Amino acid sequence: MKLRPLIDTGEDLASPPSSIVAAAPPVLFLLPGSLGYGASLAALTASIREIAHVVPIRYPDLGKILQGQDSVCDMAAAAVEQINRIQPHGHIRLLGHSLGGAVAFEVATRMFAAGRSVKFFGILDTSLMGERSSAWETVTRTIRRIRNNRVTAPRMACRALAKATVAIGHEANLARMLDRRAKGQFDLTSFRLKQELQEVLRAKAYFRWLAEPKSMLPFSAVLFRCQRKKMPQTLGWDRAFAQIDVVPSAGTHTDLVMPPYLAMNLHLVQKALSQTYSPAEFPQREADCSRDPASSPQPNRTRVQ
Repeated sequence: MKLRPLIDTGEDLASPPSSIVAAAPPVLFLLPGSLGYGASLAALTASIREIAHVVPIRYPDLGKILQGQDSVCDMAAAAVEQINRIQPHGHIRLLGHSLGGAVAFEVATRMFAAGRSVKFFGILDTSLMGERSSAWETVTRTIRRIRNNRVTAPRMACRALAKATVAIGHEANLARMLDRRAKGQFDLTSFRLKQELQEVLRAKAYFRWLAEPKSMLPFSAVLFRCQRKKMPQTLGWDRAFAQIDVVPSAGTHTDLVMPPYLAMNLHLVQKALSQTYSPAEFPQREADCSRDPASSPQPNRTRVQ
């Protein structure tokens, strides 16, 4: 599957309903990475829909980022507004992927301060350690993604230009130039460049956020952690939660939600999520678990307090 992330626009392509039907499964708010809600997370959403009503969160788009909504806190504020609109009462469940783990933490902090309980906090391989890839790691990862048809030469060129532009602080000039080039019409090159520019600016916001002080939240979280060399088991999250459960996951940071790893990791997420359900919320849970116990082993967790 090629990764085709959707650039955020004024239209919400995954618009959730204004209210949740009582018969529907419990709501799970999905906070995407810097790419936004794209094809890979859409596959995750479709796969998990039997046990959760997944609501993708949309971050401020490129235009709003260039107008000053360029921080993780701004993304969290947008997420809180969407959550309160969709589920104004009761406890909430959050699942954050990559950058989304940071946004989810800020959301949980605000929700907890407002008296809302967080029933489930899932982290899909987000690190609080602020590690950056070496040049060799970047090259080998890019080669692997090219071989797997997950990145193309035009996208690589667009990303390189976006990174260089942000590095010298001319992202607004590039965006204006792209708007003039498109002239209100769809232009593939402009689309790709805006998409990469948006991702680079979101990633920059994430690294700024890492340097900010954080309070510890008095509840537990589940970290679905891919294999990382020379990294602490909890990736720094033990400083942010009273308890952290570490679940080893398949794949790497960039492909844990894509085939073939999606199927393996999906089971881990479903298992951890369903354990937070009460019979009143999801009566089918006990029946589903008892129907095929051999195919539903407990995740291999390591608990850290």
